[in-house]
Amino acid sequence: MTRTIALAAGGTGGHMFPAQALAEEMKRRGWSVLLLTDARGIRFADGFPADAIVQLSAANPNVRGPAAKLSMAKAMAAGFRQASAALRRHDPALVVGFGGYPSAPAMLAAKLQRRRHGVHEQNAVLGRVNRRIAPGADFVAHAFPRLDRLGQVKGEVVQTGNPIRDGVRAARKPFDPPGADGTINVLVFGGSQGASLFSRVLPEALATLPETVRRRLHVTQQARDEEKDRVAEVYANAEIEATLAPFFADLPARMADSHLVVARSGASSVTELAVLGRPSLLIPLGIAMDDHQRANAEVLEAAGAADVLLEAGFTVDAASASLEGLLGEEGRLARMADAATGRMPDDAAGRLADLCERLLEAPLPKT
Repeated sequence: MTRTIALAAGGTGGHMFPAQALAEEMKRRGWSVLLLTDARGIRFADGFPADAIVQLSAANPNVRGPAAKLSMAKAMAAGFRQASAALRRHDPALVVGFGGYPSAPAMLAAKLQRRRHGVHEQNAVLGRVNRRIAPGADFVAHAFPRLDRLGQVKGEVVQTGNPIRDGVRAARKPFDPPGADGTINVLVFGGSQGASLFSRVLPEALATLPETVRRRLHVTQQARDEEKDRVAEVYANAEIEATLAPFFADLPARMADSHLVVARSGASSVTELAVLGRPSLLIPLGIAMDDHQRANAEVLEAAGAADVLLEAGFTVDAASASLEGLLGEEGRLARMADAATGRMPDDAAGRLADLCERLLEAPLPKT
């Protein structure tokens, strides 16, 4: 008889992609998959190997004002009713939450129906929804060697790593350091919360580097359409080769081809840098909840695999000084690549699936 696992994930790629990786692994093992998400999460559901997808009502709880709070409460209550009905209908053996506020109704329904359930935390700080579910969960799986804000929990706490996309695993290859006069490939990407900041600061910072470094650079940078001409002009005036685009569909391959990556420090980016073994300059998102991107970045920084500049101090002068140290010191990029390699598990989907199946082999606790 086919068993069903229900996966509850918030409406961003950072939550949805690890859930998808687990879904792929569970399908390979013969499981049926139920996905519970919101309208935003549905946008990431193309290719998600779910046998059934239930769209839940949900709203950001961090709203202000009586009217907004009332609207949020109504949406979350509706989501809870929808999740409760879906769990009764599909009767999953296990429910796993990946965080984000849209996962809250499903995880609360699983708890109240006394279903076995666990959470997976992608960041080095336990997210707010996972923080509420974790104390009573059967397991807490986490990505990084550290997990801040955990508190007291009854279930097993296991570092599984972050499940990664198949494209990242396929892109892996040894780090090939630039020769004494070879091209230095620098990749810059920041997502919706970083592209504009990086377009303002990094071209100017790279333009201040010594000519001996500038003439070796090839910069591949994410830049919005409205900013591309200005960014291109700065690079052209500095005689720096540059490839600019608002989005790179083959980002894992470009990361693998890079000698230095400049990026935010979301959980997926940090995980992929470690799996691919690439040096980085990380600029944590300043408004990230509970400053979790800073905690993520510190894992690679402590290993000697990354330099970190906080957003508040991310100026042209600070970025220039950091880049000159990274690119100008012989052998430094190779040492950082070596420090990054293997810092995060690359078989996280299998580890998490093993944890799920092992949980179901244990007898139910007495109530």
